[in-house]
Amino acid sequence: MPDYRRRAARESMSVRLDVNGMMAEAIGPGESQTGLSRGEVDALAPRTLEVARLLHSRREAGELPFYELPQRREMATTVQAAAAAVRDGLDTLVVLGIGGSALGTRTLLDALGSSGPRVVVVDNIDPVTMGSLLDGLDLKRTMFNVVSKGGETAETMAQFLIVRERLLRELGAVDYQQRVIITTDAESGHLRQIVNDEGFRDLVVPAGVGGRFSVLTPVGLFPAAIAGVRIDELLLGAAWMDTRTRATEVWQNPAHLLATLLYLAETKHQRNVVVLMPYSDRLRRFADWFVQLWAESLGKAENLDGAPLHSGQTPVAALGATDQHSLLQLLIEGPHDKVVILLRVEDHGRELSIPSAYTDMEGVGYLGGNGLGALLNMEQRATELALVQQHRPVMTITVPQVNAFTLGQLFYLFEVATVFAGGLHRLDPLNQPGVEHGKRLTYGLAGRKGFEAQRAEVDNWMGRKRAEYVL
Repeated sequence: MPDYRRRAARESMSVRLDVNGMMAEAIGPGESQTGLSRGEVDALAPRTLEVARLLHSRREAGELPFYELPQRREMATTVQAAAAAVRDGLDTLVVLGIGGSALGTRTLLDALGSSGPRVVVVDNIDPVTMGSLLDGLDLKRTMFNVVSKGGETAETMAQFLIVRERLLRELGAVDYQQRVIITTDAESGHLRQIVNDEGFRDLVVPAGVGGRFSVLTPVGLFPAAIAGVRIDELLLGAAWMDTRTRATEVWQNPAHLLATLLYLAETKHQRNVVVLMPYSDRLRRFADWFVQLWAESLGKAENLDGAPLHSGQTPVAALGATDQHSLLQLLIEGPHDKVVILLRVEDHGRELSIPSAYTDMEGVGYLGGNGLGALLNMEQRATELALVQQHRPVMTITVPQVNAFTLGQLFYLFEVATVFAGGLHRLDPLNQPGVEHGKRLTYGLAGRKGFEAQRAEVDNWMGRKRAEYVL
């Protein structure tokens, strides 16, 4: 195991950002103004410096607590103790959560695997999926981790009520409590009240950390610890990226540079779509996690002054090499409205050699002697160059290996980039008013007291639908 306390070990596992394919020197200005010039970036320097200093000031004032999560080793100690207390005799941990309470956990599990009990994330309320899962569980050897900071997420609380009823019926009013651990706010919310009233085990979501920034809190750390992930190395990786993203000079800060180039691509070059395409099945869920982070943080109708804005690139999750046979055609020859970010893994951790056979067939025999991992990386390089040759902006993020240390870096890199992009746009990247509106309408439909007006809005809309438009 590498000793990440040593700088040489950290350097050898550093995630690297390569933006050559974004620049006009590589892809040319052209008629579609495809590439960014160094001058455009440097001209924005007063603004990037202002945002960097503002975020530093807010961090120092404790207003952006997600920045400090990698340093909170006591949180990791608490999580590891909680995992150790319940792991014996545990076959399955079921995580009940949605959005930011699920996507980071899914990413961790898919990327790093499990050497412990099975961990299942149920992030939707499809009754077939939920029912099938519950029917196959031995409730005496299963634990349920209910994750909701505010404790009123309709989907998660509905799941919890169903699970609670089954546990009560099978295990009784005393023993059922031992099969539940709740991750929620320390002081307020319905789940906190339930914990206080019924005495469930609990873990705390740190104050001021929203769901999509919560993967490095007990939200993601507890399920990961149950699965056997080295959460200490995950936090060390995030801490290493923290040291690399403190510079105020944009060309010295990978997170700020990533955000700045995407901001310029959107606002100056009408690149309104950003595609994240990992060349690794283990990082497929990371692209899904990024979609929520970028969309929910930066898709806003107003700026901080309340002026109309309607900002935000549409994030798209893809997978190399799979989507070279579907989405790539559009990326290379479709509208000039996209930026592509490729995730490359240097060492996949395993190699499968391709046997030499059919050497007389030129279209088959050349593959012999290569390996699948090597071929996957060749495809990434080829896609990068194909995009450059067609004047399509592309950047590449290289990951030495997929492990807890590098994954911690990736999470932190994109979180810092997201907040910095919010500063450039002059918007609040930590709220989600559009999502809240939909929640209120759902409350009305479900009969929640105080939301009768929202129920009336939906009824009115359904009444205004014209039959000739329904085929």
